[in-house]
Amino acid sequence: MLIDVTFRHMDSAPMLREHAIERSNKLSRYFDQVQDVHVVLSTEKINHIAEIAVHTPGEVFKASATSTDMYKSIDQAIEKLERHLVKRKEKVKVESHRGA
Repeated sequence: MLIDVTFRHMDSAPMLREHAIERSNKLSRYFDQVQDVHVVLSTEKINHIAEIAVHTPGEVFKASATSTDMYKSIDQAIEKLERHLVKRKEKVKVESHRGA
């Protein structure tokens, strides 16, 4: 799984990059067909924005979160994606049982 972290309107920080990569690695636990993850971290005045896109075969899942702390924004966006991926995995499981 390829994880790409982009910093927009801010200096790149190794600790933020490591946190984003560490949290993004856990997404494959919820949906095993994750191909790559693109994380965009940006700031606007006092808001810290984390936008994350997860690419799977045939679909792209996106989530974003805004807060006053970048670590909190990353965690919130990852939690949203976890819910999306769990829903999709359940949907795939139900669809595969209908065809049997």
